[in-house]
Amino acid sequence: MEMKHLNFEFDERVECAETLPARFYNDTAILELEKRKIFYRTWQLVGRLEQVREPGSYFTAGVADESVIIARDRAGALRAFSNVCRHRAGPVAQGAGCRSAFQCGYHGWTYALDGRLIGTPEFDGVAGFNKDEMGLIPIKVETWEQFIFVNLDRGSPPLTSFLEDIPALTHHNRIAEMAWVERRDYVIACNWKVYVDNYAEGYHIPIIHPSLMREIDYARYRTVTHRYYSLQSGPLKPRSSSDAAGRRYAPSAEQAEAWYIWVFPNLMLNIYPDNLSTNLIVPLSEDRTLTIFEWFFHDPQSEPVEENIRQSVEFSDAVQQEDIAICEAVQRGLRSTFYDRGRYSVKRENGVHHFHSLWREFFF
Repeated sequence: MEMKHLNFEFDERVECAETLPARFYNDTAILELEKRKIFYRTWQLVGRLEQVREPGSYFTAGVADESVIIARDRAGALRAFSNVCRHRAGPVAQGAGCRSAFQCGYHGWTYALDGRLIGTPEFDGVAGFNKDEMGLIPIKVETWEQFIFVNLDRGSPPLTSFLEDIPALTHHNRIAEMAWVERRDYVIACNWKVYVDNYAEGYHIPIIHPSLMREIDYARYRTVTHRYYSLQSGPLKPRSSSDAAGRRYAPSAEQAEAWYIWVFPNLMLNIYPDNLSTNLIVPLSEDRTLTIFEWFFHDPQSEPVEENIRQSVEFSDAVQQEDIAICEAVQRGLRSTFYDRGRYSVKRENGVHHFHSLWREFFF
């Protein structure tokens, strides 16, 4: 597909701009290009440090269509590799566990935990073969708090370039000390960008999310964009005895807002005073998207926190179901012959415009 046939006018001024054309939400070829141009060139959340605490521990993960291995080598270094054998492209590892070496499930080639090729059964006599040049292909891996990220582009900027000041902003949350408590997967009948568009603005909250409207002061809701991320800040209403039964959150001394942080292209961090949930957006096809929610709390075994976990997950799930319904309806609308492009609310949709600007920068 030639890029000149895909181009369109996009204005960096939100007050003058039009949204992405509908065809970019409905084309399998576009998604294949997005995988290479966006997902393979950005930092992707793949797991948590607790999954690879001991030497020899590992797990596998996917980045678009690529399978990767995350492992702790014998010296304690965190490493990431392509999960593809250098011989005939068989899988080197599956699932998760603890091993002294990796062995391809096709012909038995063996690799050390640091990626070196150490075993090639019945391979004598091959001219010009250098075992030292046939180790697993390394992949960039970095961490923030307890989270592990990989980037398939060896020339990409460091993870800190994408996170910018998020670590300083969230320092008081002590995210590294939080415990993972639950994961839920949702498959949604929409393009991945429809879900990100929806997340990147609070404009729909009064119409779509009645429970969220009870929690936040919508009049003071703001979106601030940075280079590679946007922050939506929803000031939490004080909780009184009269409305306590219908409320979940209240301001704390350290955090008086609900924060909804989107990191380009597909990571969301929902941060409340007492918990964090991550939401990873994984495209399955041009009109099917997997969203992976994971929740984190301090001291999850204590009785009061157990009840907070139940209420928080229930609250998040209700909001997610509302988002699913509207995202699927929007996907149907994007197939209409009567719709192509829209405009942005200057006050409420600067985050969507920011996402589209980054999408266009990487795609073209």
